[in-house]
Formats: sequence, C-alpha cells, structure tokens
Amino acid sequence: MTDLFDALLASPGRYVGPQTDPTATNPDGSVARIEVTPLPGGTAVSLAYEVLSPAHGMVHHEHAVLARTMGGLVLVTSHNHSPVTTVIAETEPGYFPSTEATSPFPMAIRLEVPEPGHLVYTWSYGWEDQPMCVRDIGDVRLLPG
Repeated sequence: MTDLFDALLASPGRYVGPQTDPTATNPDGSVARIEVTPLPGGTAVSLAYEVLSPAHGMVHHEHAVLARTMGGLVLVTSHNHSPVTTVIAETEPGYFPSTEATSPFPMAIRLEVPEPGHLVYTWSYGWEDQPMCVRDIGDVRLLPG
C-alpha cells in the first residue's frame, strides 16, 4: 500500500473541492483549494491551503510542509489563525496532533488520500473553553492538466 507521503508526491497539482464544518448548523458553501508541490530532493511536499467563503472571503490561509525525516513524517504548518508556526509529528498514519509545547491552542490535522488524486485535509481544534473536535474538512480532488 502506498503511504500518504508517496501518494502526495505522485500526484502534485491543484486540488479543489468543498470545505465543510460538521459543527455548523448552516453550510456556507465554502471551497477549499490546496496546491500540492514536491520540494527539491523528493523528501517533502508543500501544501498551500486556502478556504474561500462566499459570505466572508478568505477564511483560512495556510502553508504547510509534509516532510519525511529520520524519525517519521512531520508536518510544519503556518496559518492565519496562529502567531507561531506549528511543527507536529505523525502519531498514527496521517494524523498529526499538536502538543502543549507546539501550538497555542489544541489542534490536530489528519491527511488522507483515499485514492490517487483525492485528498481529505481535516482540521480539529478547540478555542478558549471549547473542546477539540473536527471543525473543518477539505475534501478536494486534483484538477486535470
């Protein structure tokens, strides 16, 4: 079975699809766009992730690097919801939870490639007194060309 990293490395390009929030009572029609780019040496891929909402414009802007290291996969992410870059290690296939020392709020990112050209990018987080739960799911597919 091809692992997450190899699947992304093999299918670079622009992915587009719906962005949903399972906690929302009214879907807002947001769209996710993720640009997957292999980095030099084939040891990492860049993921440029944007979420556009018809009502609120760009609501999420993130640049992440998924890197293969001697200790396993690591995700380095910088996004518009945090004043610091988060570096998080994979704890199970495709799952990258933060620890207290890595993020100013509880968060986890799950990356899944159910089939070639299909990426599911899931954010779980908690704000202030809210518990961490799945709040954003980008279910995107590779555009042709």
